[in-house]
Amino acid sequence: MNEGIMTVRRIVKTRPGGSGYRLMVDKLVVREGDRIALVGQSGSGKSTLLDMMAMVLKPDRLGRGGEFTWNLDGVTLDVWNSWKRGGASAREKIRRSHLGYVLQSGGLFPFLNLRDNILLSAWLKKNPKGRRAESALMELAAKLNIGHLLRKLPGNVSVGERQRAAVARAIIHRPKLILADEPTASLDPPTAEKVMELLIELSEGTALVMSTHDEVRARKFGFEIHRIVVEDEGPRRGIKAMLFKDSRLPGKMPANIRNR
Repeated sequence: MNEGIMTVRRIVKTRPGGSGYRLMVDKLVVREGDRIALVGQSGSGKSTLLDMMAMVLKPDRLGRGGEFTWNLDGVTLDVWNSWKRGGASAREKIRRSHLGYVLQSGGLFPFLNLRDNILLSAWLKKNPKGRRAESALMELAAKLNIGHLLRKLPGNVSVGERQRAAVARAIIHRPKLILADEPTASLDPPTAEKVMELLIELSEGTALVMSTHDEVRARKFGFEIHRIVVEDEGPRRGIKAMLFKDSRLPGKMPANIRNR
């Protein structure tokens, strides 16, 4: 039985190349309203895990008893089996309707102005392009203080303004889950604080999973910490990175993940 919106259990992703770098997730359950911070050193796999959760990157395999599912309104999508069957429509529907993603660099299309970048999520969800979408846009833009910039291209606004527009795009279609990859990493401290405050305020009631180097700020805003711990197992086995909830002490990878 599913325990939340998304359940990721015993998945493994190996980084291409000769390093043998393996990211292993024993269990990560995301429930409505959760605030989860993925903390770890640079290159530990935080962005990789978010991309898998966003269903744009496929895990290499599941361990014994592994699971990768979305549970929405009582309907469960087995994401792993969806990948194995080769059908993308169910995953695409979830991404359009129930997922918001704030990329570290903002990820805005340079040829669209801020208005159209933000509205893109609503359009992909097939929300009306009329009054309701415009009303939501103007409300978000006012709260994020970018209403006067909506006709500008991303290249003509500051990094902080682009990041606020990215937050608006991730939220405007009211997703079930927002993923944010280092959303404040490129911002100065006062702007980072403001963007974080707005992200929390505007995503109220929505699950939020964020990767970050700033554990202090994550704790300040009430995030549950999940830490990626990296261990070098030598030249033959390579490097493994494992995700632990902060209250757990790192231990050996369970046998049902080590052995398929």
